[in-house]
Amino acid sequence: MTEVGDPLAALDAHVGESLEALLAALDQAGFDAGLWELCRGRIEQMIGDGPNVEVGQPRSEREQVVLAFVEQYVLDAHGVTDELCAELNACFTPPELAALTTAIATWEGLARSRAALKGVIS
Repeated sequence: MTEVGDPLAALDAHVGESLEALLAALDQAGFDAGLWELCRGRIEQMIGDGPNVEVGQPRSEREQVVLAFVEQYVLDAHGVTDELCAELNACFTPPELAALTTAIATWEGLARSRAALKGVIS
């Protein structure tokens, strides 16, 4: 699940509408909320509120693989290895990977923007 009413959306109505539409579309990808929260939480730990964000432990191979991807993507996307991509491909279908990587990129961008604009948004 994505967070409705992201503080960045309040800065500009047109951007806010587009952001809310993208987040709603990603929610319709069919992933369970636990996987989404695991990814978003880890991104927030790494970029945003850090230790103030609690993230559960991966409960499945899919969650372990996607968490490894999230961590590498946030640290250095160029460091995503062929082996990690093979693991992702073994656990997810191409449409799932499209939704998943779009969601991760979106959440990372939002977290970085919120961190950069901390004094502007509340």
